[in-house]
Amino acid sequence: MKHRYVQIDGELVEVPRDWMPEPRADHHIMDDIKPYRSMIDGSEITSRSKHREHLRAHGMIEVGNDSSLHKPRQPIASPPGLKEKVIQAVNAVEERKRRSKCH
Repeated sequence: MKHRYVQIDGELVEVPRDWMPEPRADHHIMDDIKPYRSMIDGSEITSRSKHREHLRAHGMIEVGNDSSLHKPRQPIASPPGLKEKVIQAVNAVEERKRRSKCH
C-alpha cells in the first residue's frame, strides 16, 4: 500500500490519502497597476481606482479571463423589407453601369 507524506516544518510526516492542508488566512497586498493610456479616449490611467472609474464613466466592463461573458450573440433580426431594398439598390447600380457602358 502506498503512503503519503508532506513536509511540515522541515520534517516528513505521514498523512492519510485524503489529507488536505488547513486553509491559511494570509493577507495579500497587490501592487497598483502601472500607468497606461486609455484606448477609449487617450487619457492616462494611473491607479486601479481611476481604472474602475474610467470604465464606469464610459459604460465599459473588464472581461479578462471571465468566460461567462463570452456568450454567443443572438442574431439581430433584419427590419421587414430590408432584403428587398438591398436587392433593388444593387439592381439600380447595375442598371446604371449598363447604361453608362452603352453611351
